[in-house]
Amino acid sequence: MNRIPFRHSPVLRRALILLALLAVGACAPRIELPRHDEAASDLAAFRARFVAPGPQGSGVAVRASLLYSTPSKSNRTDVQLFGDYDRPLRLDVRAGFGTMLALMREDQSGLLAFYPDKSRAYAHSDPIIGAQLLGLPFPFALRDLALVMAGHFGTLVPDEAAAVRAIPGGGFAFSYDKGPVRLLVIDQYGRPERMEGLLSQHFKAQVEREGASVSGPRVWGLAFSGYPEDEGDPVGPAKTLTLTLPKGDSAVLRVRSVATRAEAWSTKSLTLTLPANAEFISLERQAVPAQVRDVITGGGNDERREPGPAAGS
Repeated sequence: MNRIPFRHSPVLRRALILLALLAVGACAPRIELPRHDEAASDLAAFRARFVAPGPQGSGVAVRASLLYSTPSKSNRTDVQLFGDYDRPLRLDVRAGFGTMLALMREDQSGLLAFYPDKSRAYAHSDPIIGAQLLGLPFPFALRDLALVMAGHFGTLVPDEAAAVRAIPGGGFAFSYDKGPVRLLVIDQYGRPERMEGLLSQHFKAQVEREGASVSGPRVWGLAFSGYPEDEGDPVGPAKTLTLTLPKGDSAVLRVRSVATRAEAWSTKSLTLTLPANAEFISLERQAVPAQVRDVITGGGNDERREPGPAAGS
């Protein structure tokens, strides 16, 4: 058998070089962070990295995918969250095949949500209550979500813990008796592993929204994983956020990119203009409207759905 000399096979040579580079990338060493065996030093490391520095720039643009699952179905959507940390902020949600499902705007006056397929808009002066009435699977404001995805927890985690305990494998769990976060678990490197809080009466699990009566603790949990330093990359926020909700609902948010902005967004970029024929519904004094089943999960199962009227953005 005739063999082709390596020097006469540029294609083979390039292929071997590429394989070698991929092997080096796959074996990138984990960046070893300082470990903390005491609760005080571990909490100090958390605050030094995730609280004290504050967000870089005045605004952010995040691209992510969201897999929302209930006991009966699961749907994947594409999410864009962008705007100024001091608000306004915009959230656009598309089905995996490109259809726009919802456009939202959070500002000082509350939350406005528009559904293009129904040409229907909803509003509430409290962005957290409004989001929970509409079924958004995150139990805090868009501003808090934007900050957390960018690696900043100052708006959610209280300053003083009511109790602390060590957890198996290293790290500590800090309990709080007030505020949106009632439990914060950080690993031995001072990184958030999980936080928990109480859902308000406004949030309904999918089985509740479909008419079932359920009871039990109404607790949300948010776990953090995929820190870039574990793959040998520079330190940064967690790339995967996994939310657990009552009665089997869950959401996995995979952050694709986080870009900070030194300058504020233009007013036009963050405007949400409703079509002239859009139906407007206030959520201020209503129970969950029967026609609002989902926000994030809506539309993902019906690929025959045609895009509705576009809203200005």
